[in-house]
Amino acid sequence: MEGFIGLAVILPLLFFAGWVLKKAAMLYLGRTWPKGWVGLFWISVVAGLGLGVWFSGYAEWDAMRFRRLPIPIEYKHPQDGWIPLEFPLYIRSLALGTDFVLGLMLAMFPITTAMRIAEFMDESHRIKAVNVDQSNPSSDETP
Repeated sequence: MEGFIGLAVILPLLFFAGWVLKKAAMLYLGRTWPKGWVGLFWISVVAGLGLGVWFSGYAEWDAMRFRRLPIPIEYKHPQDGWIPLEFPLYIRSLALGTDFVLGLMLAMFPITTAMRIAEFMDESHRIKAVNVDQSNPSSDETP
């Protein structure tokens, strides 16, 4: 039963993070970005890899006494120290992988959002320029 509960939490988070990362890659590959955007994108990738490693290996949530984020796999007992939560091995492995992917996604989400806004603004300016450049046909002109 605990395996099903773990999957009910882990799989939606994993799919959401995967969807965001897929959209980020498609946005990056979909057009030629100026050097500044390319640099920010790759800095966020490197920061995300670091955050993913920290989430899946070293993060501790002291206030809640959990280890690993955002899906905890160990609990800190006041006397006994760190005690692994009782999950099947495949759930523990999936939780660690999900923690890594979520760390990567959290670091890439701001730059992906900024790139999407920049793309939207460019498209709005392009549409506005096309609308302004169209001249109204005069009634006394014949085709």
